[in-house]
Amino acid sequence: MPICETARVRFDIVVFDGVDEMDALGPLEVLRRASTLGADVDAWLVTRERQSLVEGQHRIRFEPDDVFVPGRADVVVVTGGGWVANARAGARAQVSQGHLLRLLSEAHVSTQTMAGVCTGTMLLAHAGVVGSRRATTHHNAWSDLSDLGANVVSDRVVDDGTLVTSGGVTSGIDLALWLVEREFSRQIADDVAAGMEYQRWRPAAE
Repeated sequence: MPICETARVRFDIVVFDGVDEMDALGPLEVLRRASTLGADVDAWLVTRERQSLVEGQHRIRFEPDDVFVPGRADVVVVTGGGWVANARAGARAQVSQGHLLRLLSEAHVSTQTMAGVCTGTMLLAHAGVVGSRRATTHHNAWSDLSDLGANVVSDRVVDDGTLVTSGGVTSGIDLALWLVEREFSRQIADDVAAGMEYQRWRPAAE
């Protein structure tokens, strides 16, 4: 069901040093394209603390838009990166530090939809957002997610109501397209996919 048929919908895409760039920029492009096609949406790249540049896993540097404030966004999209490789910067480092987990846990209380891209789901799981719910992540992290109690589903996008997750790097595009369809319309989502020349994937009905 749409969050609200009249209010503008804010998406915060949470990023950090070591993020897989496509986890963040794929959904960002989908959402900003949707806004040009009639979806009343704002999409922001946000960091835990203010920083001028984020350096991704593949050394691409980009400028975030804002600082992540729990409760401000309607939809929070959490990115991943470096989990499988056990990289020094990335999702595992964020779990070890714990600061972002506390913000995600706080956001979960008041945010309409929490979403995870690839191993961003692992951050949500460690923050206590996933629990025993249906969820997915990168296939090489399925066992890690299961160990935290999740009901792991191998689908590309898993919609469990207020929790939407996706598995693999490029699945962030499908997750964002699905959220556009769910919150606005299938027509807009299909038009965005057509404009990107992308063959989209939709989650199977329960």
